[in-house]
Amino acid sequence: MSKQKKRRFHISITEREHATILAALRLWQEADEHNRGDLRDIAEAVGVPLSNEEIDVLCERINFNTNREV
Repeated sequence: MSKQKKRRFHISITEREHATILAALRLWQEADEHNRGDLRDIAEAVGVPLSNEEIDVLCERINFNTNREV
């Protein structure tokens, strides 16, 4: 059985985009299973959506590992 390679994305985003991404992740965490609506299709497009704990880790990575341009 071969391990599936995790696909990585490297993108450049603005500060506004950065803030919106973090807000959207936190909003997803707050929504209960029945209030996620059509967004569930996006989150499940490649498998099981991230857990709240995984979202916390991702938000920390986005916040603290961001290479900001001057």
